[in-house]
Amino acid sequence: MSKNENKKIEQNDLTKIYLKGISYFYGIDTSVNYKKAYENFHKLKEESKSYLKESQLFLGQMHYKGLYVTQSYKKAIEYFKLSAKNGSKKAYYFLGEIAENKILEGEDRDKPYDEVAFNYYKQSANLGLSEAYAKIGVILEQGLLNTEQDLKKAAQNFKRSMEIDENPIGLNGLGNAYYEGKICEKNYPQAIDFYERAINLGNIDALNNAGICYEYGLGTEKNKEKALELYKKAMEKYHGEAMANYAILKIKIAINTGNYECFSECLKILFYASLLRKNNADIFYYIGILYELGIDLFNDNNIIKNSYLAFLHYKKAGQLGNAKALTKMGICLYNGIENVVPVNQNASEKLLEKAIELGDKEAEKYLKFIKGNK
Repeated sequence: MSKNENKKIEQNDLTKIYLKGISYFYGIDTSVNYKKAYENFHKLKEESKSYLKESQLFLGQMHYKGLYVTQSYKKAIEYFKLSAKNGSKKAYYFLGEIAENKILEGEDRDKPYDEVAFNYYKQSANLGLSEAYAKIGVILEQGLLNTEQDLKKAAQNFKRSMEIDENPIGLNGLGNAYYEGKICEKNYPQAIDFYERAINLGNIDALNNAGICYEYGLGTEKNKEKALELYKKAMEKYHGEAMANYAILKIKIAINTGNYECFSECLKILFYASLLRKNNADIFYYIGILYELGIDLFNDNNIIKNSYLAFLHYKKAGQLGNAKALTKMGICLYNGIENVVPVNQNASEKLLEKAIELGDKEAEKYLKFIKGNK
């Protein structure tokens, strides 16, 4: 047997070790076993040059997530940097993710975390990782990591991620581009197409976004049941906006039908959503609505009316810029709440004027009434 044949057999053995590690890590044709996965990847790290960057990448992930081994960001960073040095585009992505979480080690420690994170994502994208292009798209779309919001560049990165593969974040991002119409003409049907493709690949944001399209009939026929179904799926994945949208749509339907049985459920959902989305004014406005309309019965499935709690939540929503909440506050101050909120007509008028500026037409009617009864 020639030396070349010996090398070939040795390479085949290393390939088998690598495939075993993959099988145990992901549970392919066997049960997930991180201990055995670690042992196989660790052996490759010591004996294989051909699978070096892959074994380093997996060992980094196991230390990063605490799989079999004790979680250690320091160890994870060491392995990811070795893997990146050997050409792993995914290792650069993980380094960006860790830096984004403000965990820096070694030469990165004295640099701004946002700069370090963005640079790692760029290095990953330059090596052709679809996820990295999508991540950069999100950063530019939302103005994260101390970058200026740039919707045009965001869309370019989302498109690039899609050109590499059907990346769910990239698909959702392009859906947003067509929905918002800030870099191209609005095209709701096209937006829904991208959202639905992203949903098929497991994107939670796209579930919520498609739900909005179905709720308001944007690019499709209005379908509130379909919207609730999509919101609920995202809500079950702890998506804060979807929780709010689900509860608010149910409240709207309940008010239209006069059936308030869902109020207690909706209040619980909105309270939870408020913890995840503290700056969502609609959440606080509709909590106020629930307390204002709560059915005054001794029934566990209903909410006791509480004008003061309603007022407090309207106040919070108004501070976050909800025009309808400002109108509600104006009405409360005009009428007062016995023993809690005194009548203050001047403050009432100012709130109604501000609500009008923000576009609430109901406020015009109330302000006209107040001024007419001076």
